[in-house]
Amino acid sequence: MHHILSQHYRPISVAGHAPQLRRCLRVVAAIALAGMASLPLHAQTSGPGNYPERPVRLIVSYAAGNVTDSLARIVSDKLSAQWGQAVTVENRPGQGGSIGAQTAVKAPADGYTLLFSAMAAMAINPHVYSNLGYDVRKDFAPIINVAYPSSLIVATPALKINTFKGLVDYSKAHPTALNYGTAGNGTVPHLNMEAIKELTGLIAQHVPYKAASAVMTDVMGGRLQLQGESVAVVMPQIKAGNLVPIAATSLKRLPQLPDLPTVSELVPGYVPVVPWLGIFAPVGTPPAIIAKVNQDVTAILNMPDVQQRFATVGLTTSGDGPQEFARTINNDYERLGKLVKQLGLKVD
Repeated sequence: MHHILSQHYRPISVAGHAPQLRRCLRVVAAIALAGMASLPLHAQTSGPGNYPERPVRLIVSYAAGNVTDSLARIVSDKLSAQWGQAVTVENRPGQGGSIGAQTAVKAPADGYTLLFSAMAAMAINPHVYSNLGYDVRKDFAPIINVAYPSSLIVATPALKINTFKGLVDYSKAHPTALNYGTAGNGTVPHLNMEAIKELTGLIAQHVPYKAASAVMTDVMGGRLQLQGESVAVVMPQIKAGNLVPIAATSLKRLPQLPDLPTVSELVPGYVPVVPWLGIFAPVGTPPAIIAKVNQDVTAILNMPDVQQRFATVGLTTSGDGPQEFARTINNDYERLGKLVKQLGLKVD
């Protein structure tokens, strides 16, 4: 074998081939540089394994005081501590949560802009509004379904009504007396109230706001009579006597108000729309970053102090990852589109 190799192998003289060698190295270097130039900027400067290397913007589709905002701030505080980088909440309310999604969809898909949004903006509004400027199924990558909030109907104390039957009877006797507010057309409270109206004959005019907290202020002040909203938003004012609970629009009775019946108990055939709240990234965000955010938020949801805070404000932890969350979104997109059409809730 050594003899055969010695016949065919001759050592290269570097000195004799120096010009050719230098040309060869220049060609190799040029090819390498061209390949680097074709890479996205984030791939040249930092890989997903180093994420995050700078502050992360968390766009929240709803105003401060909304349950989505409260939940986002719990998660962002924990992520900031875990990552050693600020996770800054940026509220972009309006159009039932769609303004926030419209902002996020234009952001670079590099993991440094995430969206914390809800069922209304992502699976209902596309059927309510024309030309939203985004399609949740094409423009966003679901990361994690964080939680399901429990909700109820509350009334102004000035109405002096504290039962669901009393409310329905009063509305029929005074057809123009009741107005109810929500954080916008196409929100889950809007769908739930319209479904209740259709099944019971309740008469109440919808008044869309930009923020649930503004609705609550007007209900407490008697300028508005009713509100459908999450426990997290209204419970402190119920305890203070500034709002009167009428009925729960959750699947089960609320632990905070065990004597309050659900609408499902009182109205045969009523099935509430139970919203989800979750985190998204612009489509094209590296899978490794999506996996990291999912993993780290899941760890946060399993923290005992976080679970206690969720339970206190009527939130049920989900934790479904990208694939499960995507299936939920697709199913709700189709199901709620039919409900919007059935109730005639299209705005434009």
